[in-house]
Amino acid sequence: MWNRRKQKSERARRLSGEIFEYLVLAAIVSAFAFLFLYTTSESLAHIYLDRRQIHLEEAMYGALEVWLRGLCIGAAGTVFVVLFLLLLGQRLSYLIQIMKGVEKMQRQEEGQIPLEGEDELTRLAESINYLAAAQRELRRREQEMKEAREAFIRSLSHDIRTPLTSMLSYTELLEKRGTVTEEEMQGYMELVRTRTIQVKELMDQLLEGKTGTWEKVEDIRFLVEQFAGQWEELLEERFSCRTDISGCASFSGQADITALQRMMDNLVSNVEKYADPSGAVELTVESSGNTLVIFQKNRVRREPEPGTQSSLIGLKNIQVTAEAYGGGAEIRCGGGVYEIRITLHIPPCL
Repeated sequence: MWNRRKQKSERARRLSGEIFEYLVLAAIVSAFAFLFLYTTSESLAHIYLDRRQIHLEEAMYGALEVWLRGLCIGAAGTVFVVLFLLLLGQRLSYLIQIMKGVEKMQRQEEGQIPLEGEDELTRLAESINYLAAAQRELRRREQEMKEAREAFIRSLSHDIRTPLTSMLSYTELLEKRGTVTEEEMQGYMELVRTRTIQVKELMDQLLEGKTGTWEKVEDIRFLVEQFAGQWEELLEERFSCRTDISGCASFSGQADITALQRMMDNLVSNVEKYADPSGAVELTVESSGNTLVIFQKNRVRREPEPGTQSSLIGLKNIQVTAEAYGGGAEIRCGGGVYEIRITLHIPPCL
């Protein structure tokens, strides 16, 4: 801190020293100009009077000298002012550059002030450049936060729609079926209750701006069985479903269950929108160590249902979830077949 203050004081003395040097130099040049002009004009006056044989009285001669001295002083003063301004013009032009830089910063325009010299003006230009860079960085971060917030809202809003659609489908199915056994009613009520809890959790995240929480899961295979069962229950009314989790072993780990549920819901939503009901929909889950691989395959409907528009938000959400687990999602679409392979690296329990 002391060194920085010392450096600043040295810079201050350097700027004041430059100005003092300009003053001294201008004063010396103006004094020389005064002496040169005064001696020259006095000599010319004497020569002129001698040639004309004009003899002045002492009082008139003194007035002439005063008049010549005044003219020379005025000329020397003009030389002093002009020379000092010329010497100071470089720093004044640099000050104008600094002022233009401040105006650019106020208009939020790009650009930096060039650094010239080592004085207070240079330090001022450095400070302005720093403030401008900080302002740009702040605007960039604000824009990133805004985009991230909007993406978060779009993502949750999209995922909230899936359980709501499922609940609507359950109620429509109950209306179409005239008689429902008590066991079936209990199953539907449990599904609606599960979806309601999921919607509440998603709404809490949306309103509070919170992400999911990671928790310890003693048996990942059991969790996979639950997800696979829900996946099949949601699709079995319209599609021929095949699930295979025989390749998934039992192991413990940490998981964000809400995020995994959202990922599975997006897989279901993708099938409901684009899969061909005449073909089978396959879901395979395998594990290798703490790595979980989810594979879904289905035939693609030739013509999508009316009103179906792809925003790719669901696939982006799947990719984000997979990346949160240090994995990824690979998509293949060709020959009328759609395949998605999701890799999740389940963190071990601490």
